[in-house]
Amino acid sequence: MKRITYSAAVCALAVGLLSAAPAQAGPVGPAEECEGLGRAIALRVDGRDGPGPVTLRAGRSTEFALDFRPARSHGATQLHLKAEGEFGAFAMTRGAVGAVEAGRRYTVRQRVTPSEGLTGQDLRLRLHITGDENVREACVSLTVRVAAADAR
Repeated sequence: MKRITYSAAVCALAVGLLSAAPAQAGPVGPAEECEGLGRAIALRVDGRDGPGPVTLRAGRSTEFALDFRPARSHGATQLHLKAEGEFGAFAMTRGAVGAVEAGRRYTVRQRVTPSEGLTGQDLRLRLHITGDENVREACVSLTVRVAAADAR
């Protein structure tokens, strides 16, 4: 599989606002790129500035950002977020991102909050962007651990 970068990850049952805007920024560490016509460039999460295991705190909101470059232009794109763990698989959100132009770099941002019920679990997360006619443009996958809110 291809490798891309991340500075942390996401996992949650509560999800915030999405936006597509021109990207800025510096990737840090590895995450796996999955299928897509376009290219996932970097995955970042607030509070992370280097490689290593990703731990999120239950009940705490964290923003993550995916930089991507679509291969095609689309009048509308959507963000899909899926978590897989001991509970099986759960699609956490499917939200509108907006129109994109082929070859231009975009950043999708979203705030997420892991639920207390996920404490102690390792989750495999998959985040992907689809365009018109459900064409997959970018995809990243990584594993995160959910810790208690008061854990250090």
